[in-house]
Amino acid sequence: MMIRPVSTLAALVMTMGSAIILTPPVAVVSSAISHPIAQAQLSQPRRAEARGWLKELNLSSEQIQKIRQIRSQYQGRLTQQRQAVQQAQRELKELMAGNASTEQVRQKFDQVQRLRQELSDTRMESMLAIRTVLSPEQRQKLADLMRQRGNNLGGL
Repeated sequence: MMIRPVSTLAALVMTMGSAIILTPPVAVVSSAISHPIAQAQLSQPRRAEARGWLKELNLSSEQIQKIRQIRSQYQGRLTQQRQAVQQAQRELKELMAGNASTEQVRQKFDQVQRLRQELSDTRMESMLAIRTVLSPEQRQKLADLMRQRGNNLGGL
């Protein structure tokens, strides 16, 4: 099972901050976004960009209110999950720098992966909830905007 050690090593290197040298550009971008510093740098422009996209969808005041409620409903859980991922990443980095056993590092890596998946699942749930508020035309417009800008729904 050669894939696991290689993917584990790659993920650990990304966590340690040297991913640019060892991973393809696409992996660097996606891993950089999950890095706390990158999140802080990207959060404000992404939010502003998301608001711009929402303006382009010509939402009614009722739709805007519903989307705000959905965001509010998920905000606490998303914040907690992001913090848990960041904490686990810090712990993984400490294990890598210290004298932890390979098994301890693997277990922490598995925890980081689980937490990332939970965060991703919650984001998807919130996006699906927002999707129910949009008309078919607005959904298509959003998909077109995302394709044009090469982005995903992460800013919603």
